[in-house]
Amino acid sequence: MKYFFLWMMAISPFLSSGQNHIVVDSLLKVADIEKSDSFRMIIFQKLGNYYLDNNAPKAIEFFEKVNGIAKELKLPLSVANSYYDLGFTYLVMTDYSKSLYNYQLSSTIYEELKDSFRLSNAYMSIGNLYFQNNDYGRVNEYYNKAELLVTKMKDSLQLGSIWDSRGINYDQAKKYDSALIWLKKAYAIERLASDGENYAVNSLSNIGLTYKHLGRTEEALRAFDTVRIYFEKNNMSKDRFAALYNNIAATNAQAGKIQLAMDAFNRSILFSKETGASLIEMENYRNMADMFGGIKDFAQQADYLKKYYNLKDSIFSADNKNQLTELEANYQVQKKNTELVKKDAEVVKQKSQRNILIIVALAIFGILAVLAYSYGRIRKKNGLLHQQNVKINEQRNELQTLNQVKDRLFSIISHDLRNPLVTLRSYLSLSDSDSLAPELKEQFKLKTMDAVSHTGDMLDNLLAWANAQIRNTRVNIVPVNVYELVEDAVSHVQAQALQKQLTIRQQLQVAVIPGDADILSVALRNLITNAIKFSSDKTTIRIGAETMDNEVRLFVTDEGTGMSAEQIAAIFSNQNDSTKGTKGEKGSGLGLFLVRELLQKINARLEIESVEGKGSRFAIVV
Repeated sequence: MKYFFLWMMAISPFLSSGQNHIVVDSLLKVADIEKSDSFRMIIFQKLGNYYLDNNAPKAIEFFEKVNGIAKELKLPLSVANSYYDLGFTYLVMTDYSKSLYNYQLSSTIYEELKDSFRLSNAYMSIGNLYFQNNDYGRVNEYYNKAELLVTKMKDSLQLGSIWDSRGINYDQAKKYDSALIWLKKAYAIERLASDGENYAVNSLSNIGLTYKHLGRTEEALRAFDTVRIYFEKNNMSKDRFAALYNNIAATNAQAGKIQLAMDAFNRSILFSKETGASLIEMENYRNMADMFGGIKDFAQQADYLKKYYNLKDSIFSADNKNQLTELEANYQVQKKNTELVKKDAEVVKQKSQRNILIIVALAIFGILAVLAYSYGRIRKKNGLLHQQNVKINEQRNELQTLNQVKDRLFSIISHDLRNPLVTLRSYLSLSDSDSLAPELKEQFKLKTMDAVSHTGDMLDNLLAWANAQIRNTRVNIVPVNVYELVEDAVSHVQAQALQKQLTIRQQLQVAVIPGDADILSVALRNLITNAIKFSSDKTTIRIGAETMDNEVRLFVTDEGTGMSAEQIAAIFSNQNDSTKGTKGEKGSGLGLFLVRELLQKINARLEIESVEGKGSRFAIVV
């Protein structure tokens, strides 16, 4: 389940797509003819904030324009803020290197300006970025920096916010005990701070979510009930009630209290529709689908999944009417004010022409302005050169990675594809020989069948990998029938399983899984083939699907040779080599590499659990 941090819920009504383009295009035309850089910077900032929700690359374009104007006008705080906006937008795009680069630029300027509050926020954002990359050492380093600044400022609410963020990060890393420690510290200090009660209930809501993840549903419900009483007492907005009842409903569903869960879900959906909080309404449908899947009511699960995906597809094509209307109105006011200022300036200019001293002063000012402009352009060019150097280094790293992939591909084609063909040719040349013993012929026949099977699997993987590299298109995430997916994969490997007298059992507790059917099919087939390869004769392979921690896991378990921790680490670093199976089966080493690369395209991941000598469990987690 996603977090709904209650203080962030502010969902507005949406415009149609056609209305968006009309308003935005009109603002862009006005920006093109406007001569005042300061007003153009305000327009670009607003447009960047708008596009951040639905077109991140477009948002970057406007934030970079803001950055350029702010540099020309020598507004260091605006420059730093634009770097911060760029860092956040690149984080949304999961371009972590560019996000870190811009966050660090913003923090450098905040430090020069001695703006401790904004600097602490920048450090927190950098810490969150490192958390996304599982670099927990750097996470703590930057959180400690932020905490030190806030402690010196004696800002209890900001300190509580830092502790709350630490708790949220530990919760997402599934370190729930540590999460509770930090969330409770945040709750305690916020309750003591002046005007901090509103912040405290947000931390208490996150404490309730962590209790839910620990399975301590009664404690979670008590925390949510305290939040609810505070909301009712202070007449809080309906969108915050919508988020709260969604959490209450999901917790009751986890506790098996289906009717209480349905009542809370319905209240959350009602509040969501009344306030236009479509994101919360969408999350309700996803949680309801999980609940009905858990009680094996697959018809209602499919119905709510359909509502979830329909709303998800439509929500991001709408626009925020209030934001754009306000933007256009503000601009018109600013434009009129500009015209008045220009008229006043013209009158002053006419009077100043009578005074020689003022003319001389203006001339000197003009010379200084030219020098300042030239200096600003030089600084801007230096900044562009620095960015270009960064891009060149990134492209060099990408080329090195592609070169490694190319070398690996040629190695597979030249070695692993050539050897089975040599085996085939040798068998065909000997198959008609009368001098060859029957048992030897049978042995050659089995080796040939194994070579054909291995070659076919390898070609399938190579074609899938090449297709993903060449097309590199965005896939559509849709519900995929788990039963059909598993049956199709098993039918492809049944012959290989029979050779080892293996039993394949299915334990499917989930009817549908979100993803792309082709990608999931290739990934599952590779995992089953891998399990067969490393299984001993007359053992069992289990294929299952289950919901755990609000995620769907499609897993393959074998009773084979298992792997060491070093072998698992090599797989995730793309450095694993092919290993022979229990009967000498060969592989290319491409299978698991391909699985991990394809799963990234559907926002899924591969998890591996293994014990040497006892077997392995590979899971596709969506």
